[in-house]
Amino acid sequence: MPFHVESIPDDGVDWVHDYKASPAELRCRDQGDFTVEFSSDHPDLVAGDNRLAIEMRDADGRSVACTIRFDWDPVPVPLPLDISDLSGVRSVQDVGQVVAGAFDVDPVSGVIRSRAPVHPDSLLVLGGAHASQEATYNVRFLDFTGVKWLGPSDFFVGFEDKDPPIGIKTGWSSAGMAALNPRGEARSFISWGDHSGTRREWVVVTDPPARFPVERRRLYSVRHQVLFAEGTDTVRFRIWPADEPEPDTWLCQEDDAGIDPAFPRHRSASFGLFQHSGMPIEWSNIRVVAL
Repeated sequence: MPFHVESIPDDGVDWVHDYKASPAELRCRDQGDFTVEFSSDHPDLVAGDNRLAIEMRDADGRSVACTIRFDWDPVPVPLPLDISDLSGVRSVQDVGQVVAGAFDVDPVSGVIRSRAPVHPDSLLVLGGAHASQEATYNVRFLDFTGVKWLGPSDFFVGFEDKDPPIGIKTGWSSAGMAALNPRGEARSFISWGDHSGTRREWVVVTDPPARFPVERRRLYSVRHQVLFAEGTDTVRFRIWPADEPEPDTWLCQEDDAGIDPAFPRHRSASFGLFQHSGMPIEWSNIRVVAL
């Protein structure tokens, strides 16, 4: 599968506030960074071993080529999914698919950790696409430097083309995200093609945000659900200190019942670890079950 890619120019982007209105929306930060995307039904993609040949050419016409090897399994990961024991895991590739950003596995501490610095929209998908499901896990926020929103998880659907298309899909589609920030705000949202600029783009978001103060380095537990029933997608989550009892009520709950029926809707999603920005956070004791 050969590709020719153009590098991203250095445009002085403010990654915390302005990246969506710039080439950085391709999730590239520095001059020379680039992103490659190809579909899962590409005729040259096969189950098992694959080789991706990439050629890069600079403004002066000089070129360099490299080949990347990767394994691909077209069979979705089944539920239940238990990633509570990381002692035998060698690489994050053994437990999930990195969609954006970078993640590491620390088998000694038993955590999956995002890699610093975390640029916007780091996502590690752990499960295949399924209908109603629940994820539980522990999370620790290490540092709030450079944070707008933290994450920490998403029921991810996929990306949609920008309007007009720019060569890679940028519109985020989510069946339900759990999001927090250091200001003590929490929200969930459901979206189709968020930031794509298409006429079919829509977003449902907790407004005003719920209140939940988070502390650096404190261990929290999270219960995050997505429910597909009678044509409606519902997301809800709660978070609480891991050394305290689980609350009875949901912190945030939203659905897409008010969205125009003619607009695109979701019927399945894949659970993933998500971090929007800032310094690394850690996830542990991850379990995903069907509902």
